[in-house]
Amino acid sequence: MVIKTLNTENPFADYGNIIEGNRFVGRKSSIATIYNRVLGNSFGNIAIIGLPRIGKSSLVWNALMVKKSELAEKNILIEWIRVSKYNNTFDFYIQLIESVLKTVKNRGYDFYDDIKSVKSEFIQTKNFGDIEFLFAFLRSKNVRVIVVLDEFDQFGLMGKFEDFQFLLDLSTFPDYKVCIVTISRKTIVEIEVNDGGAISNFHGAFSDLRLGVFNDEDLLEYWKKAEDYQIEISEDYKNSVNYLVGGHPFFIDLYNYEVFNKLQKTNGQTSSEFTEEVESQIRLTLFNNFENILNLLKDERLYTKAIQLILGPVYDVTSIDEQKLLKYEFIKLVDSKLKYVILKQDVGLKTRHNDSSYVCFSDYFTELMNLKLSDVDYWPLWNQTEKSVRELIKEYLEEEMKGENWELSYIKKHERSEGKIKGIQKLDDVRTYTKKKFGHLASSHLVDYTFPRDMYDLFISSDWNWFEKILGETKNEWSKRFSTLAEIRNPIAHNNSEFISPDELKSAKKYCEIILERINKWKDL
Repeated sequence: MVIKTLNTENPFADYGNIIEGNRFVGRKSSIATIYNRVLGNSFGNIAIIGLPRIGKSSLVWNALMVKKSELAEKNILIEWIRVSKYNNTFDFYIQLIESVLKTVKNRGYDFYDDIKSVKSEFIQTKNFGDIEFLFAFLRSKNVRVIVVLDEFDQFGLMGKFEDFQFLLDLSTFPDYKVCIVTISRKTIVEIEVNDGGAISNFHGAFSDLRLGVFNDEDLLEYWKKAEDYQIEISEDYKNSVNYLVGGHPFFIDLYNYEVFNKLQKTNGQTSSEFTEEVESQIRLTLFNNFENILNLLKDERLYTKAIQLILGPVYDVTSIDEQKLLKYEFIKLVDSKLKYVILKQDVGLKTRHNDSSYVCFSDYFTELMNLKLSDVDYWPLWNQTEKSVRELIKEYLEEEMKGENWELSYIKKHERSEGKIKGIQKLDDVRTYTKKKFGHLASSHLVDYTFPRDMYDLFISSDWNWFEKILGETKNEWSKRFSTLAEIRNPIAHNNSEFISPDELKSAKKYCEIILERINKWKDL
């Protein structure tokens, strides 16, 4: 990025807010979908669903609210209510009534006096009939009302079954025909409340619009608009942004905001450390927002499914799970010929050659997902075995090589073994790379970066007398067993389990059970 005029105000300073005007770009097909559903002669409800900070509110604002005056001339009134402001539905309904009455009064309708008492009557009676009267009256006067319910997830926390049924009636009965536009992270099905045997069909009155990250056309328009702010963008810079945050609009704005500020402070001068400094500054914000996304996936029971699809092995993912994650655009399907960044056993770029591969919405977050691997209990036996062996090795190092100084002790002990020194250096490279990218989230312990071959070659075989008392049998036998575990681990982790014979899988399962049994027995002594 190059700022042509250094005294230019930071155009990205509004990131995190509802984006409007010249700063709003793209989303043409989504806006068309809203128009077709909401503004036609025949109209219905629509639910805008998407990940946190993906631009849902900005989309609806620029599709509808910017046309508020124009639509009002056609007797179409738009009310915007942020549902998260309210702790109960009673206060929400009062705000709904108040907003409509205020708009009717401001528009100068001569029938305002006929309905102005609705609010006070509802406060006294708390009767849905008062609200129904208001919208039935407006309908009789050929006035259409569109109600935008932002942060609608809150309604699921405060609403009861009858509240959803009431909104359903308001939006579907011809007498009222209120058009409802909801904005939420979860789907309506997941938000609405069911009461015992009674099942709400509120979601059935909605079409869903799942908003994802910017597509190629949106990104092209985004970077082209940047030129209007006296900014010059190189392809290398765009690639750097794409690696870090993909097409996520909020994260792109956040990154550009920090870079713009940095350039102004350095009079437009950059250095080799420049990008790394910016990434370091926004890392906490990226982590926090990424955690918000993951929490949403956990609520919808998609968290472990996402990790399975991105990192493998796929254990219990259904086609419905897959489609939900694809519609959220948290993951994307990549052609097997394409390369993408993923941190595994080696440092640097790895390529998957599966028929189909999934990645997160950015390569950086694909790598970050790898740090979440230990949170997932897919294939519990395999996961538990690796954890147990790593903990066993740590016990050994604590006992034999004096804990925190074990790395120096190890290098000194094996200084004549080129293979072991290279193996330790390789693990250290992975640790350094991971800590550089993810800071405190990355483990400081070298053993946490080991896999079956490392476990045996670098530690177990190096001091067999210590491990023999736990694992039993012969060193040669365990060499063969860890070789089997190492050979099948990578294909399974890369979703290529079809390359492994049933006998090999059976043997691996048996070895894992033996390892866990003997480690647990040793712990109980």
